[in-house]
Amino acid sequence: MLFDLNSLYALIGQAVVYGALFLFIIAVLGSFLIAYSFKTERFIFPNFMLFCISLLENLVKALFRLVRMDDSIVDEVGISLKNKIGLKKYKETPFNKRMIFLPQCLRAADCPSKLSPEGMQCINCGKCEIGKARKHAEEMGYRVFIVPGSSFIVRLVREHRPHAILGVGCMGEVKAGLEMCEKLNLYGVGLVLDKDGCVSTILDWKKFYDFIVT
Repeated sequence: MLFDLNSLYALIGQAVVYGALFLFIIAVLGSFLIAYSFKTERFIFPNFMLFCISLLENLVKALFRLVRMDDSIVDEVGISLKNKIGLKKYKETPFNKRMIFLPQCLRAADCPSKLSPEGMQCINCGKCEIGKARKHAEEMGYRVFIVPGSSFIVRLVREHRPHAILGVGCMGEVKAGLEMCEKLNLYGVGLVLDKDGCVSTILDWKKFYDFIVT
């Protein structure tokens, strides 16, 4: 009996070692493909890369840091992949079933808008691009919200029940937003700010307009 237990423990130990080695090899391959995709803007084996990013994110980022590469590349490629995959369904969704979430940090530093249960209430003062963008999107049928945080987004999504979402924010916010869309079975795409921070952030508005007309 003791011999059988020792054999079992040995088998379990071998399985753990081989399993860890297998995952390490997968992470290395995934890291290589992610780095290649970032540099060339060509996505090879996108589903495999998404698998690595979703399940082996910490290990993949550790490998990037090991070779002195910025591990935010992993998040950037992950967002691009999810956009590429989700864009088809997003385009097929009627405009009146789509919602746009803009971060309040895009406002001018002296923005006169006030906070309401549906986010910041833009008065189209012209001090930033939000008023113009919001008006244009709403004329197309979108619902547009300027929000101070993710708690607003979750509540508004549950209240208005969109089929698709375009979210704008910093890298971490967009990543979290796309993960939320997956959990809620929504078609989500995201735009990352060119300059993030707490106030007067910068967005490539041309990309924004390209997204909303698709």
